[in-house]
Amino acid sequence: QASAHFLLRTLLRYSRSGMTAVSVLGLLLGVQIFGLALASIRVPIATSMPRQLQLPGFQKEDAFLKPSAPITENGSAAAVPLDVQNLLYHGKIQVGTPGQSISVLFLTSFNYFWVPNVDAGLTGNHSVFDASQSSTHVPLPGRVVLSVGSLGVVTGGLCRDDVSIGSLTLANYTFAEVDNTGLLQRYENAAWDGILGLGVARSNGAVGVPTPMEALVQGGLLDKPIFAFHLGRCSLEDGCLGGELVLGGVEAEHYSGDFTFMNLVRDDSWAIQLDAVTVGGRPLRKGAAPVGVAVVDSGVPLLLGPEEDVTRLARMVGASATVNGLYAVRCDKELPSLVFSAGGRDFSFNAEDLRVLRLGDLCILGVQSLGFQSDAWVLGLAFMRKYYVQFDWGARRIGVAEGKQA
Repeated sequence: QASAHFLLRTLLRYSRSGMTAVSVLGLLLGVQIFGLALASIRVPIATSMPRQLQLPGFQKEDAFLKPSAPITENGSAAAVPLDVQNLLYHGKIQVGTPGQSISVLFLTSFNYFWVPNVDAGLTGNHSVFDASQSSTHVPLPGRVVLSVGSLGVVTGGLCRDDVSIGSLTLANYTFAEVDNTGLLQRYENAAWDGILGLGVARSNGAVGVPTPMEALVQGGLLDKPIFAFHLGRCSLEDGCLGGELVLGGVEAEHYSGDFTFMNLVRDDSWAIQLDAVTVGGRPLRKGAAPVGVAVVDSGVPLLLGPEEDVTRLARMVGASATVNGLYAVRCDKELPSLVFSAGGRDFSFNAEDLRVLRLGDLCILGVQSLGFQSDAWVLGLAFMRKYYVQFDWGARRIGVAEGKQA
C-alpha cells in the first residue's frame, strides 16, 4: 500500500510539471524511451549484471530483474546475447582494432550508430571508445547532432572504423563518436553506452551513410536480410530473463508454428496495418473500419495506444487511472484478454501478460496512453516477449510467430 501511494504521489508531482505520460513512466521505472516518429521511444544489449529498480519501498518481488544465461552462436546466423535492465535489453559489440567492447541498445526505431569516446568525460560503469588505441580508425571532418527522441541529443564527430556485431564485421564503417552527452537524460547510470539502430530506413540522411542494417546487407554479410529478437519472459515473482538478437536468420528453438507476414505500411518505421483491437471479445472501437497502424518497436517496454482507445480499454477491464495514461488494478483481479488483430491473425494478451509491476496489492498494467489521439498503437517489448518477431529488412515486412521459451 505504501509503495502504491508513493507511485501515485510521484506520478502526480511530475504530471503537474508538464512531463508526458511516457517520460513519467520512464523516470519511475528507470526506463529509457526513444524516438518513434509519434512521440519518442527505443532497445538495449550487454554482459553486465542488470541493476534493480530504484523506487523507494520496493520489495524483492518488485525488482523485476534477473540475470540471463549465456546464449551461444548458432549456425551461420550471427547471434548476440541480450541482458535486461529495467525492462530494456542491451548487448556487447566490438569497435576498432583490436576490438573495444561497448554496450549498445539495438533499437528498431533508430537508424544511426553512435558510441561515446574518451572526450565525453564519462565516469562510472560506462565504456568509451578510445580511437588512439585502434589501428583502423580514420577521423572524418565535420560534426553531427543526433536526436535521441525524448531523451535529448548527443553531438560528436564522424569517423570510420571496424565494427563487429557477434561474428559479423563491418569493415571501415562510418559512424558517430560522441563527445557530448550532457543533454541526454538519465544516461549517467544506464547500463548501455551507445545505440545501434536497426530501423527500416536506407542511407540515413542525417549522417549521410548507410544504416547499420543496410551496410550488413550491402556487404553480403547476412545469409538473409532479416533479424529477429528472442526476449525472455518477465514475471512479477521472478523478474525478466535475457534473450538474443539474431542477424541474418531466425532461431527455430525460439518459436513454434508458422510466421504470419505483414507488409510495412510506412517508409520510416516498422509499421503494419492493425485491423482490430478487442477486449474480452468486444471491439475496442465501434464499426468495422481498420483501427489504424501498429508500430513494432524494441525500444518501448509497454503497449502504447491512442488516448481514447486506452481510456476505453481501462474502463472495460475495470482499471483505475493514476495520471498521464497509467492504470492500475488489484493484482488478484481477473482480467479479460486483450487481442490485436493483424494480417488475418489474432495476437492475444492474458492477465499474466498485462500485469507488469507490483506495488503492494496493486498491479500496473502494461498498457499506456500515448498522451494524444493518434491512429497508431505501439507494440513494444511486451509484444516481442510473447511473440517471436522477425524483421525482414529486405522485403519490408514483419513476420510474427508464437514465442517459445526455453
